[in-house]
Amino acid sequence: MGRRSRMLLSCLAVMAMSGVAAADVVILNPGEFKGQVSFGSQTLSKFYLLLFSSTGQMSFKEFTSSPYSMTVESGQSYQHTMRATLAQSGGAQSYLEVERYSLFPVDNQVGPTTVDYVYPSMANINASVTVTGGTLSSIEVTATASTPTESLKAWATRYPSPTPATTASATMSMVALGQVTVTGKASVVTANGTVVQRALAAQVVNLLTGPANVSWTENLPVPGHLVGTVSIAPTAPVSFHQVCFRGVAGTATALVLGERQVSAGGTYDLELMPGQYDVYARTAIQSEGQYSETKAYRVTITSGATLTQNFAEAVGTAQAPLLVTGMYSNADLADAELLLKRQDSAFVTEALDGTLTNGRFDFTLPQGTWRKGKVWLNFDNQTNPAAPPYATVVRVYEAGGTPPLSVPANSTVSFGTETLKLVKTTLYFDVREANPTDPEIPLQGAFATLRRTHFDGTPGRYWESEATAAGGDVSRTLAPVTVISEPGTYTLTAGATINGSYSEFRGGTMTVAEPTTTPAGSNVSITPIDKQDLKVEVTFPTVTTGGLTTVAELPMGPETPHGLKSFCTDGASAEGVDCSPLFYDIDTTAQFTEATVCVRRKFLGANALSFFLRLYHFNKNTPPNGAWEELPAPVGKPQAFDCSEDPTECGCVDEVACGIDNTVDPPVSVIQVCGVTTSFSPFAILEKGLVFTNTVGGVEYQGPTGPLAPRTWTVPKTGEYRITATGASGASAVAGLAGGCGAKVSGVFTLQENDTLQLLVGQKGTATTYSAGGGGGSFVVKSGSPLLIAGGGGGLRAGALVPGRSGSVSTSGSAGSTHASYLSGFIAGGTAGLGGARGAAYGSGGGGWSGNGASDGTYGEGGFAFLSGGKGGAGKACGGLAHGGYGGGGAGNGCYGGGGGGGYSGGGGGRVGGGGGSWNVGTRPESSEGACTQSGHGVITIEAAHR
Repeated sequence: MGRRSRMLLSCLAVMAMSGVAAADVVILNPGEFKGQVSFGSQTLSKFYLLLFSSTGQMSFKEFTSSPYSMTVESGQSYQHTMRATLAQSGGAQSYLEVERYSLFPVDNQVGPTTVDYVYPSMANINASVTVTGGTLSSIEVTATASTPTESLKAWATRYPSPTPATTASATMSMVALGQVTVTGKASVVTANGTVVQRALAAQVVNLLTGPANVSWTENLPVPGHLVGTVSIAPTAPVSFHQVCFRGVAGTATALVLGERQVSAGGTYDLELMPGQYDVYARTAIQSEGQYSETKAYRVTITSGATLTQNFAEAVGTAQAPLLVTGMYSNADLADAELLLKRQDSAFVTEALDGTLTNGRFDFTLPQGTWRKGKVWLNFDNQTNPAAPPYATVVRVYEAGGTPPLSVPANSTVSFGTETLKLVKTTLYFDVREANPTDPEIPLQGAFATLRRTHFDGTPGRYWESEATAAGGDVSRTLAPVTVISEPGTYTLTAGATINGSYSEFRGGTMTVAEPTTTPAGSNVSITPIDKQDLKVEVTFPTVTTGGLTTVAELPMGPETPHGLKSFCTDGASAEGVDCSPLFYDIDTTAQFTEATVCVRRKFLGANALSFFLRLYHFNKNTPPNGAWEELPAPVGKPQAFDCSEDPTECGCVDEVACGIDNTVDPPVSVIQVCGVTTSFSPFAILEKGLVFTNTVGGVEYQGPTGPLAPRTWTVPKTGEYRITATGASGASAVAGLAGGCGAKVSGVFTLQENDTLQLLVGQKGTATTYSAGGGGGSFVVKSGSPLLIAGGGGGLRAGALVPGRSGSVSTSGSAGSTHASYLSGFIAGGTAGLGGARGAAYGSGGGGWSGNGASDGTYGEGGFAFLSGGKGGAGKACGGLAHGGYGGGGAGNGCYGGGGGGGYSGGGGGRVGGGGGSWNVGTRPESSEGACTQSGHGVITIEAAHR
């Protein structure tokens, strides 16, 4: 992965119709929130912050003291919620939650964003509850208030001790505001042990005048009784029964719910407040992880009266086969559960079996109509090394999601076999540091959840699928997480803990293809995905052992190589706009030694892009944490192919079948990218621009001369191209001070197929003990006219006290100077394409587009103009030979001097040499001065332009 700039990544990506933009799959480009948290004289035990970004990502972190600092993704705005735990007398605690209405932006280019929670004025609310006709199990009191900027909520819960108790009290701390609403609820135990909930009426207090006292007295009405027997007798031994009751919504009993355990075949007596309830019996089966519930009965309890409700349901047996296929089988399961729901009752009751025996769940059920509600599979199998550390698969059926099954008494019936075809996908979690030289940031607790809705073609019948996986708590800089799921398109939620803060990654959509049979044999070709938007084909020269192969499109993965560009997932590509790279995770159970992977993709943009696209593979076996590698093209095929040139080469009968449409703007294009690999793991289609340096044909050129023949590039396709040129640096004869850096200029040019560009890459000047040559300019020329020229930097002779002058982004070369601090004695740079001047015995001028730089007598040559060959000026006499760099750099000899930089117009010579001027006729121009390259030599890059 290298020491490159990185942000939190995820390893899945959707390759929807897309363009290309700068690769940025960051989930965390670290920004910082900081601030103070205090509550007057109240003692703060701990607090945590919960943040939601405007794009839906969540982050939270717990703190034990103030001030706080929290790492989040830069470039987002966040809504803040703070929850504090405050100490009360006697070791008790209360809680205060503050939710801010505004969104707070964070930008690591600006600095930390400060958000304080400082409340110097606090007040206690002392609450008490007294009950008659019963005792208190617990009380919970809540205070709420709001201001124009935030909402506030305080609460406290108390469990009376010793018990039983008829009175309980709680204290909570609240920000001192004029109107605070206090409510709560009390759990009350009746004389025979039934627990009921009582709502506490709202009261309003004014805390601006100090602490407030509130109290409630709850007088329980005369209860009624619900009695009966539970005599369900399934063939399996009963562990126990429970009689469950729940108040009816919209009535006075709405908050009441509870249960009473009853021995097998025993009786029960519930003491309930008057009103309506739904009651049902639950039966737990011994040693089978199973329970079932009867249908619910609506009863009305009257004060002082006793109502009988017996549960004597006849039971039957329902079998539910389960079959796991695909890359896994039933043998890979650690646990499995099936939840059934009763279909013939307005109040839904359930049955659960957590034991899968011989591929089947066997339910003992009260007679009635049942349907499947949820299937849960757990692959956390510590004895199976092939299983991931933690992975679950869930299907949740909505009403009508599966056909109902009538279960008669004393009979055995069967549901249809529940078949789940499962595949695996590996997601890679990564962190992108703010700066390339920063140490890699570790993460832990990485997890991913996939969700989708599946419609099976029957009107009204669908289910929700969910797959969850975690990577463990080991701290890593790159964390793989293996997800097991059914094929389909999912919404991804992913997160991890970084620097103590939990952060959700940018999610997105991921598509998991159906597993494809991969037989043993020679020249085996499979197509796991075959759609107009996307086709993935894998060809194996030899498969020694057959198996299954699957492909997943992912929005997250290991950080892609620095400087490359990737398809945007939203199709809105733009220069300088970062977007998520697209990843393909290919996995197989087949055995092979080599494979050719071809990806055909539709995207928005000019088809000239295909020239720059390459297929990359993340080799996880490269120490220490794996690395991306560019895959070679298959024999006889290009690495990337524009499908409009020959649709049949891309598997289409014509352009329409491929989805190509040149009538719209931007056009819809289709490319095919192929590569040969020896292993599977994430793949990515990335754009690799052409880079021209001072090395040609394996020979590194330095000094005043370059390649023997002019360098050229032939345009492969008509389209828009962004060309960037950087001039070379001037040399320096002063320890600790550098010669001038080159200028960097960039523009977009519309070029026609077979146009030829002439390229000259500037070379760094030569330094001697006392003298230093100027750097050469970098030139891009078409048909004898300059498109782009980046000026080279000026040389720096001994005795100078300031750095050399950088190449200029204006068309004129900058002046040199005879003064050690560049304060006087200026020697003019060239203008209008001419060379720079010289000062006698202070070095030669740099060459321009059309005019040579001035030579310094017999000491050294001025740099040669591009139209005169572009050679650097040669040093002639007086000390070592301080040649100017190829590209028109002036010689530094003079007797001792600094040569001017080459460029569109040359820089002036001097003790401090001037930089060359630049030229740019492209659209969407960009430019900067002081652009030093690592080698000091110039560079030219060509890449596809993006809208």
